[in-house]
Amino acid sequence: MTNNPKKSKAARNRNIILGVVIIALLAVVIIPQLRRVAQEPDAPAQFERVNGKIFIPETSPIRESIRVGNATSKIIRREVSAPATVVAKPSMRANIFPPAGGRIVQLFVNMGQSVRTGQSLFEIYSPDIAEVQTEFISARSELTQAERQLRRVEDLHQRGIAPLREVEETRTEFEIAQSEMEGASLKMKIMGIDEDKIGKPLLVRSPINGRVVDLDVAPGEFIAEPEEPLMIIADLSKVWITASIQEKDIRFVNPGAVVNARFAAYPGELYEGTVLFVNDILDEETRTTRVVIEFDNQDLKLKPGMFASVRFLSEPTSAIVLASTAVLQRRDYNYVYVQTEPFTFEMRKVKTGELVDGKLVILDGLHEGEMIITHNAMMLP
Repeated sequence: MTNNPKKSKAARNRNIILGVVIIALLAVVIIPQLRRVAQEPDAPAQFERVNGKIFIPETSPIRESIRVGNATSKIIRREVSAPATVVAKPSMRANIFPPAGGRIVQLFVNMGQSVRTGQSLFEIYSPDIAEVQTEFISARSELTQAERQLRRVEDLHQRGIAPLREVEETRTEFEIAQSEMEGASLKMKIMGIDEDKIGKPLLVRSPINGRVVDLDVAPGEFIAEPEEPLMIIADLSKVWITASIQEKDIRFVNPGAVVNARFAAYPGELYEGTVLFVNDILDEETRTTRVVIEFDNQDLKLKPGMFASVRFLSEPTSAIVLASTAVLQRRDYNYVYVQTEPFTFEMRKVKTGELVDGKLVILDGLHEGEMIITHNAMMLP
């Protein structure tokens, strides 16, 4: 019982001594640091705001980091790239359908064969064609009979035998027969039937020069109501390439402009064509419009259906261009720092265009010859 007070007193003494030691150590470490901080001078200001502008003092390290240069203009040609597809030129392509369903009697051409305008392709016999021929023969016979009757009645009227009323009725019947004959002749013409070929199978001929690029019929085959062409003839010495151009790029594409195209089938080869027209209607879903380019294809290497990548070049124009490092961006606008006096700058909003040869086109907000910060502009606020 007598030892406990002594032990408590000894523990308190040890705690007091430990506290004194810790305080002494802290004083040794912290006080010199406080003295050193107190002795260090204030850091120089990196920039100053003067009347809404930014001045970089001579002592500021920013002076050594930034680069200032002239805003210069150059002649540029904007480039627009787009995917495209080869198609046959519509005026040089013919889908061959028979005028009516029937049986193919004879086929005169083969796949890949070259044909000339008017050359025989195939013969077809059709009940519909036979019906048109019969109607024509009947109309021709009735017209001949009506013409004879009119002449006879007119002769009788001149001799005072037939009354004028009978002449008029006969003339009306003749005019009706004449009209029916014209209708029958028109049907014959639509079906391509020649009068001297009546009673024979219909001979279908090529309407254009070209090659048989698709053939889907055989001799003896009966064609009921063809939904697809029996053959396709195309002259591929010239082809079209259709490209879809984004709405924002339409202003750079004009009829008559030269276009370069590359094809996956011929890597390393560059083809040159001419813009024929730019569609006046914009696709509301894709926000694109169709551009048609014509290419020479004398060697027939370009096949309809091939994919291509085309590159349009706009007309040469003069524009201010800057390195992309000179233009800074905030949420809803772009800006640059324009030097108004030595090492004094003002922030200027600019409207930017696209990148051309690695340079950013400035559409508005800057004039040629103005001095701007070209590098490390982000060091200013």
